[in-house]
Amino acid sequence: MKRFAIVVLCFSIPFVFGCSTIDVAVNKRVDLTKKLNKIAVFPFQIRQGQWGDEFSDAITHHLFKSGRVEVVEREAMQKILKEQNLSMTGIVDDSNAARLGKLLGADVIITGRGSCLSDNTTGGKEQKNLIDTFSLKAISVETGSLLVTVRKEPGIAWAWWARMKWCCSLSLIWDRNDLLIETSRYDEIARQIAGRIVEAISQIEKAQ
Repeated sequence: MKRFAIVVLCFSIPFVFGCSTIDVAVNKRVDLTKKLNKIAVFPFQIRQGQWGDEFSDAITHHLFKSGRVEVVEREAMQKILKEQNLSMTGIVDDSNAARLGKLLGADVIITGRGSCLSDNTTGGKEQKNLIDTFSLKAISVETGSLLVTVRKEPGIAWAWWARMKWCCSLSLIWDRNDLLIETSRYDEIARQIAGRIVEAISQIEKAQ
């Protein structure tokens, strides 16, 4: 019983001191006539960082890995953007997202922007692959409406493995700063965000 109580307490600690910093809002009232099968993820704007395209590639990878949606290839996006005289970085806003999506044959366009996290354990030096804050929009190509918004706030993006590390070590091996760094890596954030997007799209389609 004591061991069980310790495990329960450890898993409750992250909830007491802060849940996941990733929040999702879903528009279930949008009126669609077709499935949301194909997604185009455009390069993101990351303030003080030049790796927004790598982050968008990571989200594209995890969306594809889910096996539940198609994704538009980068080469196809590059071709369309070149034809439209647009850059691959920070070019999509709400006003032209639907138009570009139609040219790409996509059902959903994803855009986003965020900021880097500085690792204070290395004297505040900026780390290439750490996400501090991030905002994402998933826009319907058919209607131009917002389908999903995702917000990553500062702090630990608690995942099951992070809870396990915190629990098993009782914070003696991995402290909160360790978990902050590990859960802020852009591939981990991309994995969590992609999962939330797939879930949200399923909710929207069920509501139709």
